[in-house]
Amino acid sequence: MSSPKQHDDSATTRRACLVGLVIGWFFGIGCLVLGSIFLYLEIRDGTDMATRIGLSHKWREFLTLLLNAIVTLLTDSMGYIHACTLRWALHSEGLLDFNWNLRLFRVSKYSKANGWLTNGICFTSILVAYGSTSLIFLCLNPELARLLDHKYESDEADGVHINSIAVIMLGAGLLAQAIIITWALGTTVIPTWSSNPLDVVRACIMDEHDGHRIEPRLGRCMMGVHVAKEDAQSLRPSPKQGPMIKADIRILRILLVLWATPVIGVLWGGVIYQSIVKGYHHGVLGRSWAMIPVFTGITEVNCETSHCTDGASVLHVIWTAKNGTKGVLFGGFLILAAQSIVTVFLLCAELIVNLSRDEEIYCELIGPKGTNSHFNSVWAAMTSWKMILLFALKACVHWMFGLAINMQFQLGVNIYPPQVFYCAAFALITAIFGLYLSSRQSKGYLPATYGHIQTMADVIDEWSDSGCMFWGEKDPGDPHRGIPGYTGTSTERLQAPDERQFYGGQRELTDLSTLRRKGSKMSVSSMASRSSRPSKAAATAAAPCTSYPQQRPGHEYRTDSMHSAHSGYSSFTAVSNKSTEPLVPGYHK
Repeated sequence: MSSPKQHDDSATTRRACLVGLVIGWFFGIGCLVLGSIFLYLEIRDGTDMATRIGLSHKWREFLTLLLNAIVTLLTDSMGYIHACTLRWALHSEGLLDFNWNLRLFRVSKYSKANGWLTNGICFTSILVAYGSTSLIFLCLNPELARLLDHKYESDEADGVHINSIAVIMLGAGLLAQAIIITWALGTTVIPTWSSNPLDVVRACIMDEHDGHRIEPRLGRCMMGVHVAKEDAQSLRPSPKQGPMIKADIRILRILLVLWATPVIGVLWGGVIYQSIVKGYHHGVLGRSWAMIPVFTGITEVNCETSHCTDGASVLHVIWTAKNGTKGVLFGGFLILAAQSIVTVFLLCAELIVNLSRDEEIYCELIGPKGTNSHFNSVWAAMTSWKMILLFALKACVHWMFGLAINMQFQLGVNIYPPQVFYCAAFALITAIFGLYLSSRQSKGYLPATYGHIQTMADVIDEWSDSGCMFWGEKDPGDPHRGIPGYTGTSTERLQAPDERQFYGGQRELTDLSTLRRKGSKMSVSSMASRSSRPSKAAATAAAPCTSYPQQRPGHEYRTDSMHSAHSGYSSFTAVSNKSTEPLVPGYHK
């Protein structure tokens, strides 16, 4: 039987990301060109007839939802590259703690492509891209115009008007993201494109970036992320692990942002609705609470406010319709300001989902099949119910936000209280989803990490080139002599640790740097382990992981000569005897 090749899905993920980046480039340039053509036709003809298409109101909303989905897909695809470059920029500075970070709000000290200025530009470009989707397809609702006492020509109410400026804004937003991410891509060394936290940890241990490398700490085999800052100690295994919300104070802050957003939405909708009820002159009190705003043109005579109708309630920001270009610009900035809250909210939700997925992947170490020897980041994201639900919520929140506040042709900015409440409801669903994920407690004795790089490096002591590993007890210890047991990983199935026993022992030290330098093929079993282990040949024959098919060519791991020299079963001890003061616990320079 041929030996299993070292697994890494960098090649597949890299190709998928580059395809998304190229599409982002073409889509951005295409929108700029198309928007410029539309703008030229409008200026040349002095009319918008050339940019008017015959669509119903429902088809307009469908196109807006579809456009939101496309922008979400492109932004997420380019965002993955941005997050990947940030991860390895932080690693090169010795500052990487979690596999996933709140991109755009976590910066690199030395990488200008991941600095405050570029992150601010990237954040603004995301706002512009999402904000423009609700401004591209404009229509004049004649019933609403009559309610607002706006005079218009009969042909102006026909079809949908394509806003050339909004098309240019969409192109500029996507193109700005593509430029920054291409810059980050060209200036960052990426050892692995995989989102698998185990692949990332292995690269952090084996690859040295500007003198920085994660060094596993001794005697912490049973210490999870919740006690990552405490001194090494022996602990009894717990059948349930702590939730994500207690793993780091930043996660608690992110949850506060998640829950503050729907509250802000409800307050905003309440203020707008009360303004209409109390008789604001440019407000219309409607009886309809349909998800998509409707206007029948039927008004009520006995009305306690300025205007009453059986359609949707609306607050008309009259200033944006009466001041020409200044009004349009003000309306655009008003929408983008509100859009920024939604964008930050969804970025926070995305981080919670990614941390939860990292823990799910990591917990496969105690699963019946072990870790996935053929993990594919793209396919894993496409088949993850968490990612699918998050994608749907992101598209729906942005779409509903576009219904809650938008710009009508010749009518300026309008705010619809029912849709504001519905947008807040979608945000509430997202917040509940985030709270559910962050409050879950994983079952099993495996110490929780939630993508914390150093903790995974402390727990995993033996690596498999095939990518398939198991975790469990390696040495029961001797409680009568006060010797703690030892847990770790192996390509063979291991028995679960004993709840009554303390674990925190360690194998005798082997200088990891020597193994890296020489490219040693030694098994952990040959490194003076307390527990007896099979020989290399026996381990290869007995290991369940080696029965998996070989990995496809082209999936090599981009690390030092140690990995390229490997063939067959190999592993190394994940320990260090260095005493250098780390920048972040575990980092040494």
